[in-house]
Amino acid sequence: MRAILLLTAALSLTGCAKTVYRTQLEIYCPQIKQYDERFNTKLADELESLPATATAIDEAVKNYIYLRDRIRRCNEEKDKI
Repeated sequence: MRAILLLTAALSLTGCAKTVYRTQLEIYCPQIKQYDERFNTKLADELESLPATATAIDEAVKNYIYLRDRIRRCNEEKDKI
C-alpha cells in the first residue's frame, strides 16, 4: 500500500516538472495625439492668460503631461522587447 502511495506521489510530482514556455508578450500603448505648432502656441497663450486662482486647470495640465510622458516610456519599452 505504501509503495502505491509513493508511486502515485512520484507520478503526480513529475507533472510539476514540465518545462514552462513563455508566451509572446504583447504590449499595447495608447496613441498620443499630435498637436501642430499653431495649436500648441494657442494653448500656451490661453494657459498663461488664466488667473492665478485657476489652479485646477494647472493641475489637470500637469497630469496630462505626466500621462503623455508615461505613454512615451511605454512605447520606448515596447520597442525594446
